[in-house]
Amino acid sequence: MSYHIMLTRKISDIKGHTQIQVQVMDPAAAQIIYFTLDELEKDELPENLKEYIRGILPEIEEGRWHYSGKKK
Repeated sequence: MSYHIMLTRKISDIKGHTQIQVQVMDPAAAQIIYFTLDELEKDELPENLKEYIRGILPEIEEGRWHYSGKKK
């Protein structure tokens, strides 16, 4: 598996609904992929990427890679 999670962040839509956006690096394809967790249920993402994210989903939801943009 060639994916590596870079960061996550919370984003909100115009109605104020928040969700987690994930930024993943795919070194094999030399690209960075951005998606929200609700996209795991859609068919646009590769199955092996979905499996990778589902495997670390608890850590994502706990905020392990969360970036807030604020210095602490």
